[in-house]
Amino acid sequence: MGIMTTDLKPKLAMEECSIGNKLVKIYGIAKGSGMIFPNMATTLGFIFTDANLSSSILQKLLKKNIETTFNAISCDGDTSTNDMVTIFSTAFAKNSKIKNINDPKIKDFDIALHSVLLNLAKRVAADGEGASKFITVSVNNAKTQDDAKKVAFSIANSTLVKTAIAGEDCNYGRVIMAIGKSGVVVNLNKLVIKFGNIKIVEKGQLSSFYDETIAQEYMKNEKIEVFVDIGTGKKRFEAYTMDLTKKYIEINADYRT
Repeated sequence: MGIMTTDLKPKLAMEECSIGNKLVKIYGIAKGSGMIFPNMATTLGFIFTDANLSSSILQKLLKKNIETTFNAISCDGDTSTNDMVTIFSTAFAKNSKIKNINDPKIKDFDIALHSVLLNLAKRVAADGEGASKFITVSVNNAKTQDDAKKVAFSIANSTLVKTAIAGEDCNYGRVIMAIGKSGVVVNLNKLVIKFGNIKIVEKGQLSSFYDETIAQEYMKNEKIEVFVDIGTGKKRFEAYTMDLTKKYIEINADYRT
């Protein structure tokens, strides 16, 4: 509770796994609600484990798993200099010695660490300042992961997309705009856009099965999924964000007053 500022909820996560025949634990806490973008902004994350792993291996595992967790979130597209995610080990578990991150004995630890980090990262995005909806943007079949990431964050950071979702408006035109302004090459003949399981754009055209009444009903959910297939390869990236509400403006307009 002591590290919370505009956070409304504490962010905690834990996992258990095995290294060889030893049970190990991973616990994590984080804070963050505003100024959140892939450099982790005013985010603090602390991961604790009893696994007997060297600082070098822990650092490599943390760096490897940050890309698709804390570096995959955005609340408002703003960053600051106050980022930190760290991992600490007590080595109390006394597991067998691990010499490098490719050792198969730490495969489960790697998976569990990613799970803790992703759990915390999603909690940060969901608790963004003024948020009423948690949004997952999934970009698929891109030529490179970097392309997928650019498109995902172009959508996730678009104020027009975020305000439309806040207003429960299935404005797919704003999603198309965000894809276009990303600068990433898209195969229009294969472009697919879905909100949840509702197919809106298919092969670059409005789907013949699209029913706006059903789509508008979907937009009332607290969790919104935006799915995009750009049809240029096989790489993907998933970003996590929130909507942009009047409450966000109130919090930040009144921050100093």
